[in-house]
Amino acid sequence: MPGIEGVNMIHRRPKKPNGTPPILFIHGAFACAWCWDEFFLPWFADEGFDVYAIDLPGRRGRPDYAELQNFTLSDYQDAVYAAIDQFDEPPIVVGHSMGGFLAWRACEVKNLAALVLMAPVPPTGLAAPAMQLMMTNPSLAMDVAAIHAGGAAQEDTLHATLFSDAVPREVAERYITRFQSESSLAVSGLYTPRMPNVMGFWGTPIMVLGAGSDPLIPPAHVHWTGSICGKNAHIYQGMGHGMMLEIGWQRVAEDIAIWIKDQGLVSVSKA
Repeated sequence: MPGIEGVNMIHRRPKKPNGTPPILFIHGAFACAWCWDEFFLPWFADEGFDVYAIDLPGRRGRPDYAELQNFTLSDYQDAVYAAIDQFDEPPIVVGHSMGGFLAWRACEVKNLAALVLMAPVPPTGLAAPAMQLMMTNPSLAMDVAAIHAGGAAQEDTLHATLFSDAVPREVAERYITRFQSESSLAVSGLYTPRMPNVMGFWGTPIMVLGAGSDPLIPPAHVHWTGSICGKNAHIYQGMGHGMMLEIGWQRVAEDIAIWIKDQGLVSVSKA
């Protein structure tokens, strides 16, 4: 693992490296690096990838957890920059939800080998998806708004926002204790409209993925993100927002791995 002061990461080293650049996974709001380590990190390591998952500042069990509500979205962004800077070569960055927003902004200013966005908060912000949720499911929208304001997540709300109906309720029960509160300052930062720097990611291979049963970042907004970077987004029908924990997670992982290999990306250590 790179030695990064103040940045915590989970590292899974492959037994048989496949020669591609390292992958950095960035989690979304209310989550931690564990969400990647449940399935994705072990699977990718078995496939020969050198994989890392960052814990953004203020994660439960970390020394700065007590300072969670003081962290802003810029603090999260700085942690991502610090993680990227410690690699010996440009990494492949995979971001989910808020992590996708952070990954996009990193791609605007950092040299990345490739970028994968999973159900990403659009680079223009969270306001439009939140408005759609309010119009289509006002009750769920109010529950989500309460959570964003610092309220506790209920099991039914967690299941409705993260998972498709195909995921058993006992799965939500198992995960709910592992999610945590989130910085209200960071969440509010996602609602601030911004125009992405489209020239910043010019030439970077980008993959955009979404979930067909995602109420938080519906497919229309995933396609919007894809259109900004000139890519066709792929939507996994019947899948919920928490793609790395969903039924069918391996299909997503396999598609990402195939796409990375198709880009012909080679680690500098193998070049």
